[in-house]
Amino acid sequence: MMTITPTEMKALENRYMSEHHIPGALLMEHAAMGVMDAIARYTDKGAVVFLCGPGNNGGDGYAAARLWKARGGTSHIIEITADVKGDALLNRHLAVMANIPIHSERDYEKVSRPAVIVDALFGTGFARPAEGFAATLIHWCNDHGFYRNVPVIAVDIPSGIDGTTGEALGEAVRATETVTFHRVKQGLILGDAPDYVGKITCVSLLTMEGFKGDEDVPGLSIMAPTDLPTFLFRRPTVCHKGDFGRVVMFCGSPGMAGAAALCANAALRAGAGLVNILCRESIFPILQTLAPGATCTVLPEENGHLTPVAIPLVRQTLHRADAACIGCGLGMAGDTLPILHLFKEAECPVLWDADALTLLARTPGMLPLKPADVITPHPGEAGRLLGCMTSEVTADALDALDRLHKKCGCTVLLKGARTLITDGDEHACNIVGSPALAKGGSGDVLAGIIAALLARRVPEDDVPLLDSISAAQYGALIHGMAGIRAARQHGENCTQPTDIVNCIRLDAEGIDCSGRPA
Repeated sequence: MMTITPTEMKALENRYMSEHHIPGALLMEHAAMGVMDAIARYTDKGAVVFLCGPGNNGGDGYAAARLWKARGGTSHIIEITADVKGDALLNRHLAVMANIPIHSERDYEKVSRPAVIVDALFGTGFARPAEGFAATLIHWCNDHGFYRNVPVIAVDIPSGIDGTTGEALGEAVRATETVTFHRVKQGLILGDAPDYVGKITCVSLLTMEGFKGDEDVPGLSIMAPTDLPTFLFRRPTVCHKGDFGRVVMFCGSPGMAGAAALCANAALRAGAGLVNILCRESIFPILQTLAPGATCTVLPEENGHLTPVAIPLVRQTLHRADAACIGCGLGMAGDTLPILHLFKEAECPVLWDADALTLLARTPGMLPLKPADVITPHPGEAGRLLGCMTSEVTADALDALDRLHKKCGCTVLLKGARTLITDGDEHACNIVGSPALAKGGSGDVLAGIIAALLARRVPEDDVPLLDSISAAQYGALIHGMAGIRAARQHGENCTQPTDIVNCIRLDAEGIDCSGRPA
């Protein structure tokens, strides 16, 4: 599934209608059918209020109101204005002919509590704060949805959200579900949008299926749980631990040994055959207890500092690695810098996370990395790598993603409610996850998962099973699904990173195609 910007979608629709002589009213009818199907997920034949604006988004609402009534439900329309044009005017006229009550600013408060509210006020092209009665209706919608638990279905995009940037333009509708058409609009996954869109359902416009012009429009690739190719992770009956990759990680420090343990346990849970932790002598007993499935290469210390003996030990261990990981709970001590250089020179793919990213930003000559490597910064770490404020990263995450790749030269996974990924050629986004993942240690789990995927080999050829961007995409998806499962068991507030580790699976069992619990 690929995203599209509102401008690109408008051009694509116009091109399609022109080439195939398809009227816009037919596309509107198909969109309304998708909205009606969504309504049926929340009520059988209950009363539905359709909030309709003056444009094509409102036209979708008028059409859906008519279809819902034809299905046996009860429809009420509240419109901003009766002065509508084009296909929207046609569908308003058809709604009037169907005897659907249409309310305005004068009498909208007479509408009793509905079973469902449909937000068809403004579409993806709306790019200014709502004013007047439109703002009143957005507030009315949120009052019923948030405080009275009425499901709210947004048509294409919640009104008040910028369709390109995802910015909330003043007060915006908080939807239970957003039904978008043909392709997911870019603004549904960026900026403030994750707080407003709810579940995203992408409905095919039947007449546009297979339209070749669609191939000319690039976008962000979005994976669903059903895209997880479980056959890639199937184990033959005759196998041994060496068949599934050796991960070497340099993580942990006094006070942060748990980060190394979480990363190691996540790598093992994600299928790595062998995990070896390069660990300081002072935390060796802790890691042997917290991560008993991993082996440890002990790096000698003297007065709290690594001794020169650590260097050949690290070089020798890295030489046998299929993938490596550095940074989780590493700390900022200067004695790690020689080892940082060894990881930069490693032949295998290296995942750089957490403190390793800060050290990369502070150490001249370390960037760029090799193309097979992966960095996994959160916005603060991204800001340090780019030499800018965190707010600049979050204000335009896609631009920051491209700048990070240009500077670091490898696959970039920029963390957030919507994780963005690029290798310079492809761009991807993970939208599967849970607020339960917003807790210290969750990033260490993600690092371990991706490191395990980077280490997987094709046994017959002894080549990587996945390239770096695929490992990052699948890793983010697996991590997000684990967060959903953990939240279902323990609640979003009470989930611990160890719970996330225990919920890692390399399949989509228990998760529906939208990324929600099945």
